[in-house]
Parts: sequence; C-alpha cells; structure tokens
Amino acid sequence: MTVQDLPPQFNRLLNQLIDSQLSDEEFEELEQCLSEYPQARQIYFDYLDINSGIQKNNVDRLKELDQIVTADHTPQSSASQQTHLKHRGNRSPLFGYLSVAAASVALMVSAHWLLTGYLIGVKPPGPTLEMGKGTLPPPVPIKNIPYVATLARSFDCKWGDQNPPRFSGQRLLSRELYLEHGVAEFRFDCGVRLVLEGPTKINIDSASRATIASGSVVLHGYESSPEFELITPQARFFDIGTEYGTKVKEDGSTELHVFQGAVRVQSEMEPEMEMVEISAPLIVGEGKARKIDENINEEIALKTDDFKHEVPGKPKELSVVREELLAYDSFHPPAISDPEEISEWRHSGIGWSNPWRIRYDKADAASGKSNPRDTLQPDLLSPNQLGCVELNKGNIAWRTLEKPIRLDIDAIYYISFFIEKSVVQRLANHQYGSLSLFSDDYPKNDKNILFGVNTKSYPTLRLKNQTHEVAPPLQHEQPYFFVGKIVASENSPDQVFLRAFSLDETVPDQEPMVWTCESEPFEDSTIYNLIRLYAGKSSKFRFDELRIGTSWESVVDFHDPEDMRDE
Repeated sequence: MTVQDLPPQFNRLLNQLIDSQLSDEEFEELEQCLSEYPQARQIYFDYLDINSGIQKNNVDRLKELDQIVTADHTPQSSASQQTHLKHRGNRSPLFGYLSVAAASVALMVSAHWLLTGYLIGVKPPGPTLEMGKGTLPPPVPIKNIPYVATLARSFDCKWGDQNPPRFSGQRLLSRELYLEHGVAEFRFDCGVRLVLEGPTKINIDSASRATIASGSVVLHGYESSPEFELITPQARFFDIGTEYGTKVKEDGSTELHVFQGAVRVQSEMEPEMEMVEISAPLIVGEGKARKIDENINEEIALKTDDFKHEVPGKPKELSVVREELLAYDSFHPPAISDPEEISEWRHSGIGWSNPWRIRYDKADAASGKSNPRDTLQPDLLSPNQLGCVELNKGNIAWRTLEKPIRLDIDAIYYISFFIEKSVVQRLANHQYGSLSLFSDDYPKNDKNILFGVNTKSYPTLRLKNQTHEVAPPLQHEQPYFFVGKIVASENSPDQVFLRAFSLDETVPDQEPMVWTCESEPFEDSTIYNLIRLYAGKSSKFRFDELRIGTSWESVVDFHDPEDMRDE
C-alpha cells in the first residue's frame, strides 16, 4: 500500500491531534484508520517524531492510539522478530516511542540553531531600513463588515440601490438600504425590531444603531437589549422600553409618536444652534408626539394609525409551505416486519435520490433499528408519520438530497429533526449523536456542518474550525426538536444557527430571537448534498421527522407533506 491509498482525511486528523483540536468523533475516525492501514501506523510514528507532537493534554489519547499502532496486526514469522520482542521485556510501547520522540526533538532543535543562529520559537529581528532608503509598506487593513440584523419578514417590497435584501431570513450587513415601497421588518441582533414602510432610506450602522434619512419607521423595543439609537436629521431617539414611530420628510423635518414607554430625545444640531426646548435631553412619554425641524419643536397630536406597526399578511397556505420543503423523512416503514426492529425504514420520505445506506460511496443498506409503532413528534397528524429510527454503537446512515444545500449562492436553508439520547454506559466516552451535511466530494472535501448532542449532552453546532457547545445539558430519554438555519451568500460571509426546543416549549410561527448556538461568519462555497446520521460507539440515539426547506414555516409545520398538497 502506498501513501496515495490512505484515506484523504488521514493527514488532517493527524494535524488536528497535534493541535489539540480533535473531537471525540474525529479521534474515533483516526483510530479506525490506524487499525485498518499498516502504512498509516508507520506515518503516525514518523509524523509525530518530526513534529514533536507529544503535548501534555494529548498523552491519554496517544496511549490509546499507541495500543492500536503497536498491536500485532500481521503474523511475526521470523526468529529475529521474536528475539527482538523478547529483549523489549516489560517496557511499554509508549515508553519506547517517547524515547525516540525526545531524541528527534533534540536533534531538530540543534539543527535549527546551527542553521539559523536562533532557537525554535524565537523570532529573529526584522530588517532595519534607513531613512530615505525605502520603508516597509504598511499592512493592508482588512475590513470585516459584520452581520448586525436579519430581514425577518417583508410584504410587497421593492428595494433600490445595490445588493438589496432578497428574502426573509437573510442576514444584513451594516450598510445603506432603500425600500422603495412595501413593508419590511428588520430584527437587530440586540433584539430590537424596526418595521419600515416604503419609501424609506435607512443606514444600518450597528446592532444597536440605525440612521433614517427619510421615510416611516416603527421601533419595537426589547427588554433585554441596551438603548437603541435611531438617528434622524433633526434628533437622536433612544428607546426606553418603547414602541414608537417616526416619520422623516425629504427636507429633514421629523415627527416622533410614542405608543408605549418613553423616548429620550437629543438634538442632532450643532450646540450653538440648539433650540431651548431640547438643549438638554428631552423625555417624550407614552401617548405623546412631537414635531422637530430647524424652526419648530412642538407637541402635536398622536397619530397611531398613520404607521405600519407590523408587516401585513396572513399565514402561508399549506400548499405554499409544501413547495418550500426540499426533503422530508418520517422513517415510516410501509409494513411492520417480525421482529419489528427490522421493518424497512430506509426508503421513506420525499426529496431523496436514494435510500439510507451504510457508506457515502456504497449502496449497502444502513444499519439501524426501526421503531415502527413509536414517534418522537408530540402530536401525530398522520398515520404515515408513525415510526422513528434508532442508531447505536457507531451506526452511520447516509442519504443524498435531490436538491442540494448550496453555499455558493444567496439562499436561506432550514433543517429540523427530533433527536433523543439514551444512556448506554454512564461516564463513558463516545456518547454523541448528530446530523451532518457533506458534499459529494467527501472525503476529498471534508467540510461539513454538524448539528447534534455531544458526550456531555450539550447541544452542539460544529463547522469549519468552529465548535459551539451550550450548557445546560439536555435530558436523557427526552426528545428535543432541533432547528438549524444556514445563511448562504455568494459575496458575503455565511452563517449557521441552531435552536434546540424542549417539548414543553411552543415553537414560534417565525424564527426566534434567541438561538441556542450561533456560528461566527465564515466563507464557504461548498455544495452539500449528503446527509449523515451518526451515533457514537458508546451511545444510542433516536431520530425522527427530518425536514429540509427554504423557509422557517416549511420545517416547523408538522403536517404530512402528502396532506399539504390537498389544502
């Protein structure tokens, strides 16, 4: 066997082991590679020697791997080999490896000092440039424009200028936007909501500040957020547990109407031009309204009906929600076998290219036990939804989507499923379960997005060098409803969210303000069309009611998709 015959992910796993970034699932994958490939075991020793990869927090894992790589995988036929083993006596294989590694490190440090004159890790002084004989170019600043808000809902909207929002759920950068007509709701990351009615020109300054050049806006405060600053040509408004509206005309004159709470007002004029009435901060209370321009600051009548307080519209028809559903699986077997656990669960659902299989590149049926008379969904809406699948002891199930999840375009995707963890062995490792997205280039392209539960039972979101785990732990033997959101963008960063609902919680009609896990923005253009369900080798998980769609409604509506067609 040559190096080219090894799994392509082998080198990456070794690097992550050195950097202490290997998850339990990846450690198990590395363990399997070392067990199956003799060439991998040789590279393992050579690689660690060269990189002096013995770190204090990796000793336990190295011991575990050492038992694998030094195991007797091939018959020892020669007498010289047997004699060599006798001379080793009772010395542990790890002790011998540590000796070799220590010698390698000493040799490497000496060679580096002789060649460079500096110890490893000591940065040599940079070049000194004399005045007039050239200077080092300054570093090029990288402007990282953050996401600060979300387009929650919209109705009959037409946007002007460049890069307008295109669909509900889209994340918004700090930039200027022009709503020509229609009504839209911006949900800022601080919790505040702004409802805009076109024509309105707005600049999103940050997660807690926006500027209105002209138009009509209603602000809904959020009790846990800091003061939100809304800047107009004539004044700055700071909400105090508030719902208020403001209208700004093209000439800059501004009206403020306070529906609930109170608003603190500060003049936007230069200090020498301030009017007496607002030379100091002014508090405008509930039920009051004021008009402010260059010449006037006076109380006016409150006009609640002149504003759009919410985005109009009615709930989507089920047929529309059905069209937004890309894939669905209830794990419902068409017939119950004897014994029941072997009932055929792998072919159910819609939006798939093939049944669940044991490997991404093979057609063999996936392992897993059917529970044909049970469901994790709290309210059964159709007999076709009866049934769930149980994976344990390292079971893996792969399936291919007909319509992939594309991160190379502007799009929004949602994924939902029920998951329940059972206790197999207390205090054991490898008690994790997950749903992951992969591309059909796997394992050459090993990028993935994972939603799951780790060994400590924390909800977990993992992707591209990011791992987000949130306490408190989930309860065992209790189903949870997981909803993931994937924000894809062609020219802006991507972002992923996870929300874990207990069965005691009400799932909202629109995506929540608070998510369980939230990734940092990242760059990715992968096309994910493989879904993988996985249970660690010491765990047992049940999965049910898997949905993938392009809207929040498409993955939180629990109707049978076949029934939704008839509505």
